[in-house]
Amino acid sequence: MSVAARFSRAVTAPVNHHVYVSQCQDVATNLSIEHYLFQKSHPESTVLFLYMNRPCIVLGRNQNPWLEVNHSLVRRSTAPASSLRTLSDRDRQQDDKIKIIRRRSGGGTVFHDLGNLNFSIICPPATFHRDKYAEMVVQAIRKTNPRARVNERHDIVLDPGEPLNTVDRPDPEDTHRTAYAYGNGTLEPRKVSGSAYKLSRLRALHHGTCLFNSPNISGISEYLRSPARPYMKARGVESVRSPIANITDHQSKSPSPMIQSLQQQIIETFVRKYNLDSNNLYPFSEPPSSAIGLKEHTQCTSGVIDSQMLEIPEISAGRAELE
Repeated sequence: MSVAARFSRAVTAPVNHHVYVSQCQDVATNLSIEHYLFQKSHPESTVLFLYMNRPCIVLGRNQNPWLEVNHSLVRRSTAPASSLRTLSDRDRQQDDKIKIIRRRSGGGTVFHDLGNLNFSIICPPATFHRDKYAEMVVQAIRKTNPRARVNERHDIVLDPGEPLNTVDRPDPEDTHRTAYAYGNGTLEPRKVSGSAYKLSRLRALHHGTCLFNSPNISGISEYLRSPARPYMKARGVESVRSPIANITDHQSKSPSPMIQSLQQQIIETFVRKYNLDSNNLYPFSEPPSSAIGLKEHTQCTSGVIDSQMLEIPEISAGRAELE
């Protein structure tokens, strides 16, 4: 049985927890895998799905692209070589342009590249609230940067100020406060993760970004600033613009290997949250961690997947719809 066939069978099985990591870097494919999980996973299950995309701009379902994107800049731009390091020369020529795509959930416009990790959690609506999984991701991010917290908009931000006095420091387990100052104009928090949501009668979806060490960080705001905005009135949900930052300042020519540490931290936090036995999971942290495969267990199904999932008709059709 192929990995795609096993995945299709495993997703619908009455297993309480699923953890999947995608090695595919195509935004339309990953969003379609995510939508398949949303539609087909067992109603009582909780699913964690992690993926990275080649440089692209992703619009919310109800947004106007002419108000959200600097199209002339996108047409002139190509992605940095470090963002395309895994592609052949032929694929790089085809895929170095920054794609613009619309997702199926609401929320604002975001920029993806291989220095950004996308997380998706799908769960029963009865157990969902907007801060729940943002708090989980903050716990993972704090292994790298203790300045992370969830703000009042359910985003994840970094507090940039000096350390607080010992008596003013919150409980280390408090994911809505940190031990660092912010405010006073020049010390505004920097956003590292924004979220969007989709709810149906049987399932709830929370997905978000994590700007870990994006090589495009200095130019993201320009890509997402339309010069037409002051001159247009149109229907649609406008993005709320915020100052952004990377979780780590460390840059390398290959951001993706570093970001795998955050990927592993999120998986470990998910495992602790649901009291799972890590021995029953696919060995994500062991070489070759990029090997495609699944591990099925009565407690949790987990594994590494890729574009082979396009063999599943619903995922292939979903990708064609987005493209």
